[in-house]
Amino acid sequence: MALGLLLVLFMVMSIISVMGLVLLFLLKGKKGQKAVFYFMAVWGMVIAWMTANSYPTNYIKEQLMAWGFGALAVIALLVQICGKSERAFLTAKVLAAASVVLGMVALFVV
Repeated sequence: MALGLLLVLFMVMSIISVMGLVLLFLLKGKKGQKAVFYFMAVWGMVIAWMTANSYPTNYIKEQLMAWGFGALAVIALLVQICGKSERAFLTAKVLAAASVVLGMVALFVV
């Protein structure tokens, strides 16, 4: 029963991640892009938190790796807030996407 619920959770997380990544790069409106960007940055932090808390307490290296993926989302937020150019926003979107993708890979594989 519990493993079925975990499978449903992973599937929902995968769908949210894929749809968010698609919207992040294909949405045209500036307001919509920013809303999806902030959601994906927060989603990357949530995934990092879930991944880091899923490891036992003596798996320090894996926990630090998961928190590092969450730090990518924080860096993406800082780049977007401090940078005013379109290139800075693209860099922030790539960092947020990397945070989500690497976090999901760490959650599934490692």
